[in-house]
Amino acid sequence: MFSLQRSILSALAYHSIFNYPLTVGEIHRYLISDTPVSISALKQEIQNLLKTKKILQRNDFFLPLALSPHPSSLVTLRQRRKDINLKKLIIAKQASRIISMIPWVKMVAVTGALAMENTDKDDDIDLMVVASKNRLWIVRPVILILISLFFKRRKPTTMSKEQKTENNNNSLCFNLWIDEYALEIPKSQCNLYTAHELAQMKPIFNKDGIYERMMAKNIWGNKYLANVWKGFEGWRVNGLKRSSHFQPFDFFSFLNLLAFNLQFRHMRAKMTNERVSINFAFFHPGNRADTILSAYDRICHRNF
Repeated sequence: MFSLQRSILSALAYHSIFNYPLTVGEIHRYLISDTPVSISALKQEIQNLLKTKKILQRNDFFLPLALSPHPSSLVTLRQRRKDINLKKLIIAKQASRIISMIPWVKMVAVTGALAMENTDKDDDIDLMVVASKNRLWIVRPVILILISLFFKRRKPTTMSKEQKTENNNNSLCFNLWIDEYALEIPKSQCNLYTAHELAQMKPIFNKDGIYERMMAKNIWGNKYLANVWKGFEGWRVNGLKRSSHFQPFDFFSFLNLLAFNLQFRHMRAKMTNERVSINFAFFHPGNRADTILSAYDRICHRNF
């Protein structure tokens, strides 16, 4: 049975993992629910939770009482990080303007903590790039060369932890690369964590409605964040699938395949948890999704 109160508490609990209090608007957007909820109903239930002292309010932010031993410090932390993140977003937008000049680039988006304005000054800038079909591995080296000329780019390093932190400050980290064939997330990764990562990403360059198409092709996200996907339910998705029929020779598709083989051969010896194919490259250190979801399950089990 749907419980709006539990959905609110669950959203606040999920974000407490990241020490991130939410505004009313953010609770509404990231409400963990498979049922869309109006903002008026949400506000009324928030008042009920405040009266019963299940949540607390500091300025415009709300936190779960049981999980917030130092609420004022968390609000201060979020406000401080917002100023830091504005500078990082400026760098991301400057980089995006250069990347967008490449004809086969369809989208550049800010992802991860920066998309939520929740990074520290020493953190890097996570970006996703979406390329045209069968063009990803041609686009990738061009982007990396251009970015290396004008910006600081995160690279694999053997430095100490302290040196890595200093080196990553405002560096651009391209950890998600996909082409138009890979807009739909595999079923094995369809969970709350992935839904939230999709919901929070911020496109700073969006060509041919790729962002909207990506969200619509992952409509499964409405099982977790119904308020987010409500706006994409009516979006028309132009299916893009590999045809089984004879295709005329495409020189650039052949070049893309050659570029993939060369780059994969170069990176294969260094790969650990990365997932790479002709249509995507996910450079994620560690299994962050499992860690976050396990922490969320423990919180909900103990407190709700």
